[in-house]
Amino acid sequence: MLRGRLEIARFIERRYSKWLDYSRYHCELSGMRGEATDVLNEVMCSLWQKELWRLERLVNTKRNGYSELDFFVLRMIKLNIYSPTSPYQNKYKSALVDENVDCSILDTLPDEDEDSDDGYLIDKFRLIRDAVEDLELSPMARKVFDFRFFQDQNFSDWPGPETLKQLYEIYNAVLDMIKRKISGEFIF
Repeated sequence: MLRGRLEIARFIERRYSKWLDYSRYHCELSGMRGEATDVLNEVMCSLWQKELWRLERLVNTKRNGYSELDFFVLRMIKLNIYSPTSPYQNKYKSALVDENVDCSILDTLPDEDEDSDDGYLIDKFRLIRDAVEDLELSPMARKVFDFRFFQDQNFSDWPGPETLKQLYEIYNAVLDMIKRKISGEFIF
């Protein structure tokens, strides 16, 4: 058991600086300047509470040259930065959330010239974001898709009066349009 934890710790040590860059970028975008290390460390604390076998499975499951742990940590970083109900936000409440800001207009991905281990993921997000921008979606459809896909939020946390069924219908319709738009370039 100790050997497994040491291997996980070494993996995290190798990736930590890249994850920190990702956290810095999103903290900067969200107005949480100087909180990137705290956010990432909150993610690390949550990560270490998981069972060893889950962590090992995440590290050993590879997709396009990256481990599932990479994708998991990146999602958790974004969640802790952007979600007002995230563990980081609840613990420290240091970020002020402006409910009037439309997050869908923010460019939430790093520039292409950044040296990043999550380049594959960034390319695919760009492809999807470009497809969404090209589609003639209603403001509501854009908002729903942004909330679920880009912000990685659950519809149970949706602030509007729409039902879960309505939200999933809108989201799935947009997803189908994106799939048709991209037409085989990227498989979900």
